[in-house]
Amino acid sequence: MILTCPACSTRYLVDPATLGRDGRMVRCAKCGHSWMQRPPVDMPKPVDLAPPPEEIEVKPIPAGSNLPAIRKPVPQKPRSKTPLIVSAAAAVVLLLAGGLFMRQEIAEVWPPSALLFETIGLPVEALGAGLQLQNVRSEKRVEDGITILVIEGQIANISDRERPVPPLRAVTLGPDKTPVGDWSFTASHETLLPGEIATFQSEMREPPGVIAEIAITFQQGAGG
Repeated sequence: MILTCPACSTRYLVDPATLGRDGRMVRCAKCGHSWMQRPPVDMPKPVDLAPPPEEIEVKPIPAGSNLPAIRKPVPQKPRSKTPLIVSAAAAVVLLLAGGLFMRQEIAEVWPPSALLFETIGLPVEALGAGLQLQNVRSEKRVEDGITILVIEGQIANISDRERPVPPLRAVTLGPDKTPVGDWSFTASHETLLPGEIATFQSEMREPPGVIAEIAITFQQGAGG
């Protein structure tokens, strides 16, 4: 699977097995940023269906006999492999055609496919491509004795086409750059036309630890 550093966007190819079942902390070799990385969701596996029961032929009871009818299997004719080959070839053609025009959507649903597309010369854009975070600020407030961390900012579409706006994730970092807390949220718009701007505002009540920095990145899935 491909990992992307939330801080500097450097990409790494990692064996999902090294992340374990519940994920683990990983550190960027380029900028030193650390974050919790979860393993990918397992893809559904095909189920082999049992073959249909063999057909049988009933032989009549001979005249004057009280024996039961004799059943013997009917030999099945070998099936031609030509229709299967044609169907498989058609499926491959459809898959390749779909990959040309929908590889971005496929990669968002199944992230490991991004590496496959890049291998065959069809690169996939990074999550949040064409979007720019700007005017981001944060502050701590105390309301009724409760400390509240508030973050707000804007997302601008700086590309020349309509872009989807992924959910956002805020990670609070301690003095040693170690994550001490995180939460997800969404912006004011799900899509942006060229030049349009979406806004966001979110808060965390009673943030844990000593916060020295806040990193905001785009993420897959739905925000909270």
